[in-house]
Amino acid sequence: MKRFYFSLGATLLLTFCSTARAQFEWRADVLPVTLQVGYAVRTADINGDKQLDIVIVDSKRILWLENPTWKLHEIYSTPDAKFDNVCVAIHDIDNDGRLDMAVGSDWQFGNSDSGGQIGLLFAGEDPTQPWTYREIGTEPTTHRMAWADLDGNGQQELIVAPLKGRGTRPPELTQHGIRLLRYVIPQEPRTANWEPSVITNSLKVMHNLDVVDLDKNGKHEIVAASFEGLTLVRQEGDKPASLVHIGSGQVGNAPLIGSSEVKVWQAAQPGARLAATIEPWHGDKVVVYAEAAPTKTTDNGNLWKRTEVDTELKWGHAVAWSDFDHDGTPELVAGVRDDQNASHRCGVRLYKRIDGQWQRQLIEPGQVAVEDLVTADLNQDGQDEIIAVGRATHNAVIYWKK
Repeated sequence: MKRFYFSLGATLLLTFCSTARAQFEWRADVLPVTLQVGYAVRTADINGDKQLDIVIVDSKRILWLENPTWKLHEIYSTPDAKFDNVCVAIHDIDNDGRLDMAVGSDWQFGNSDSGGQIGLLFAGEDPTQPWTYREIGTEPTTHRMAWADLDGNGQQELIVAPLKGRGTRPPELTQHGIRLLRYVIPQEPRTANWEPSVITNSLKVMHNLDVVDLDKNGKHEIVAASFEGLTLVRQEGDKPASLVHIGSGQVGNAPLIGSSEVKVWQAAQPGARLAATIEPWHGDKVVVYAEAAPTKTTDNGNLWKRTEVDTELKWGHAVAWSDFDHDGTPELVAGVRDDQNASHRCGVRLYKRIDGQWQRQLIEPGQVAVEDLVTADLNQDGQDEIIAVGRATHNAVIYWKK
């Protein structure tokens, strides 16, 4: 193993899994915020100035940091809440030209019988001031949210994924599947009832999801990471959902099975797409799936090829893709939440495929105990940055490629 050092003000240590030459240098920018638990991080133009701001879900508040000064604006606060906020999905819900948010709160990891509040945050004319909150439903262990146009009609719908099925019990947690919910935005979203429908209840312990359009037909699909591995979920209107098993996940005994995270790289050429995961659930492996052929609608034998990219970690949490060197092939970014030992610490890791092999780079090991991360172009220079938020480290950091 070869190590590379360079100046960053403070020195960063970059480590590759082989003797391949280091490809990237990074500058770390620690943001002016202290978190309890940075459950989620997203980017969006909150104030309409054509720059991406940073949105963070913290235990007892929702906040955004204004690009480029990173001034903090707290828009929702629940200091007396017994349980935590956990997830967010951003969209102009009431079609007034201002971004709003769906948020999941009352997060209770060990309670699959109650809790799991689903709510909306509506922005006012000044998005730096507190937003208006409204509860629209509950689902125990609500854990992830996304907006998707499953019908291809130009209308986004709220997808809500709990972690566990109602009434499941440890250690296996396999008694019941989760209820993957779909909320159509009502005509008066601030006042009308939001009625959910169940897309599927066959998946167990679904830790994350990604929204994609694999068919390039204007209709979104959901790629679910669960005990079943990776599952492509399609549904149109009130028709029964179609589920296609595309990734095996880790095979074994519950709860150490399946997939935990998922992000899909949509290559221009069908059959060349990639999916990144952490395996098994809350697992110790970074895994990449390569599409062997264009994924069919009903062929459950069309599994993507599984490759373990990294096994030297304790607890992976969050994955993302970006083409950092603009060569047409993506690099994978993964977050590690807990230290394994001095050599393989928590933090952000980057993987580049060189001569068919995935090579690893550690970026500032130990700086962020990653709970979530995203990639986005914050300064409009055509180059994505990495934004990571920490649990045990209580921090948020931007990594800028030099």
